[in-house]
Amino acid sequence: MSTTFLTMTSSAPIVPLSASKTPSGAGLKASFTQYGGCKTKTVACGFFGGFNAAVSQNLFGAAPGDGPGPACHSCYSLSSSTAGTKSIVVKVNNLCPAIGNEAMCAQNGMSGTNSVGANVNFDLCEDDGSSAAFFGSSGLGMTTGVATPVACP
Repeated sequence: MSTTFLTMTSSAPIVPLSASKTPSGAGLKASFTQYGGCKTKTVACGFFGGFNAAVSQNLFGAAPGDGPGPACHSCYSLSSSTAGTKSIVVKVNNLCPAIGNEAMCAQNGMSGTNSVGANVNFDLCEDDGSSAAFFGSSGLGMTTGVATPVACP
């Protein structure tokens, strides 16, 4: 299933925040989407065994073309109260760039919100089973919940 994004424009600049500035254990209000074609050598941080996700530019901490951001290789526990979803731990391996994904990935700093009111977005990889594991039997391809920084397994 592919996700359709709304196009929104904003004159506000995207202010990245390095992952090291995200308080360990502090939950972030998050949205969760899914994308395919993510199990490739072109992802910014490399492809890892286990579950992978691209994150919104404000959390990734680098713009497109700037290379790996500070959030690369960090892990998050993702959870949602939406019926049928399941909690999983993902490793950040790519950027969901603000340009072209304005509705979900163009938050202005960590206090800004996207079109569904979340401070960050995790775009879950379809190719490694991340999206299927998280969305489970919900029948959805987008929901909201909490992303909590955790130690990587």
